[in-house]
Amino acid sequence: MDALKTLLEQQPLMTLFLTIAAGYFVGEINVKGFSLGVGAVLFVALAAGWFAPKAAPAPMIGTLGLSLFLYTVGVQYGKQFFLGLTSAAGRRANLLALVGVLCAGAVSIAIQKIMQLDPGYALGLFSGSGTSTAALQAAIAVLGNDNAAVGYSVSYPFGVAGPILLLYLAFAILSPKIDTASGAGLDILEIALRNPDFRGKTLSEALAALPADVQIVAVRSAHHNAPASPELVLAENDVVLAVSPNQDALAEARTRLGEAAPGRVLRDRGDLDYLRVFASRANVVGPPARRARVARRLDRGARTARRRRHPAAPRTHAGIRRSRRPADETRDVPHAADVLRRLDQRHR
Repeated sequence: MDALKTLLEQQPLMTLFLTIAAGYFVGEINVKGFSLGVGAVLFVALAAGWFAPKAAPAPMIGTLGLSLFLYTVGVQYGKQFFLGLTSAAGRRANLLALVGVLCAGAVSIAIQKIMQLDPGYALGLFSGSGTSTAALQAAIAVLGNDNAAVGYSVSYPFGVAGPILLLYLAFAILSPKIDTASGAGLDILEIALRNPDFRGKTLSEALAALPADVQIVAVRSAHHNAPASPELVLAENDVVLAVSPNQDALAEARTRLGEAAPGRVLRDRGDLDYLRVFASRANVVGPPARRARVARRLDRGARTARRRRHPAAPRTHAGIRRSRRPADETRDVPHAADVLRRLDQRHR
């Protein structure tokens, strides 16, 4: 153990990255829904500091880490912060945050008065309880000593673990129901028509018998794909391309119409073409009304078949467009370029 301690103290940068890696691993451990997440790095660092106290990195590393942390927070939430200053919901959130900070400050002052603590310790307790390293740096600069760091080191672990534990208990006790869109957007399903009750019916009549949030954007009939139209008459063995934000609704539609037929529509691009478009331009994303204006400016043969939101990527749109090219020609790239060019020209 002494050899390991000596190694860690002689290699502070190695200790730094080992601590981060170990903390990340510990944070991924989930016990009945409770995990520390990235906050586990703090507790691993506390253990490393106890075991090898001389392994602390140079002060410049801490300053750089704090700067990177503040920068990433500002870049990630800067837009939301300024939008919050002008919206009613944002002002309520900012007011709640202000009340929380004032309450924490009042408690810190009360503790300092009651327990006759040094003001530096009280400022450290205040900074650590809110996990505000920036406030700690300001306190140290004003006081000219490290007393604030002592109080900070005591309260910071509780400032990290306390909210995590309280949120876990709140969810366990209250069991709130949070509605989330399955698949993050519109789910898609190809359904082969097997129910004789739908034969000879128009698409509008068939839709009336399906769940309200199910839409049909394309139909494959007689080995050819076509955009969905209300007057289109369904026949036996037709395949419909159905979309919905609800997987249960799609499952119910499949039960009523027939059976799933994956790939029957999307694999054949001889009559219909489709492409995926990342909606990143500011004037085409946002409220539904704005997206509707974009759809109206496209050809009438274009349909939105799927919208998907990825945690780290923008929402994806798949536009389906009728193609007049023969089946043996290359047709997907020209149509994709054509639609993208129209979008770019009309939204500048």
